[in-house]
Amino acid sequence: MTRSLQECLSKWERPVITDYELGSLAAGQAVALRVEISAEVYTEIVRGLASFGLISPSKGFKAGTVFHLFGHVKPSPMEVACAVDPFAYVSHLSAMEYHGITDRFSKILYLSTPPDKEWKEQAAARMDKDRKKQAQAYLFAELPSLRYQKFERVDGMRVELMRRSHRGAFKIIKSPAIRVAMIGRTFLDMLREPEYCGGMQHVVDTYREYASKYLRLIIDEVSRHGKSIEQARAGYLLEEVCGLNDPQIDDWASKVQRGGSRKLDPQEEYASVFSERWMLSLNVPSLASPDSV
Repeated sequence: MTRSLQECLSKWERPVITDYELGSLAAGQAVALRVEISAEVYTEIVRGLASFGLISPSKGFKAGTVFHLFGHVKPSPMEVACAVDPFAYVSHLSAMEYHGITDRFSKILYLSTPPDKEWKEQAAARMDKDRKKQAQAYLFAELPSLRYQKFERVDGMRVELMRRSHRGAFKIIKSPAIRVAMIGRTFLDMLREPEYCGGMQHVVDTYREYASKYLRLIIDEVSRHGKSIEQARAGYLLEEVCGLNDPQIDDWASKVQRGGSRKLDPQEEYASVFSERWMLSLNVPSLASPDSV
């Protein structure tokens, strides 16, 4: 079985392999070869593959859970993270960097993944689907299951992992092998959590430089998934900062609600300079002047 697994690993496209994936391969080969698989057999297989140098433990993860593959080009932290967590995707400032809408090179990798309950539900569904291909072999062998792995660094890069429901649309990239937030969602995340996108001033600068290019995508995403306050922030930036107009922006303005805590930057203190049209405190220093309202 080890030899057949070697062939499978030589064709493995992802940069690393998890113990769940390796166990699934072993179970599949056991079914194909009509041999029994067990936790003990799996342990011997891992030991054999490691002794031949075909797999090696990936640093930063619990021992025996993630392996690098011999002969593969060293992957980026983004690739490793997306391989280890099948439900995570690159987001916030890291997504901005991928899409080329920031000049900053973050030392932090920002990822979004479901909260614990949703993650476990998705994992259970994934395992049910995978195990149907392997009859009962996996169920009785007590092989590794698909489980959430908490990791704070990948190859020395700090990871900021955000557990979010309704994470939004992402796209799958083949090379490098990652999942990344769509451009519209990235612009929406800037309004929701600017602290993970380089700060609100950087968000303002990014909108000023790139919003006209991606206007339709921004408007569609904010209209569909943005809350009232996020539509107000987007409307102010698009209209007042970027000088852009669209009927949908006027629609957002018609639904603006008053509120004492409505601020352009959700992380900073309330400022007295105010946009009457958008009912927003302009608490970003570069915008907090009478001429900017």
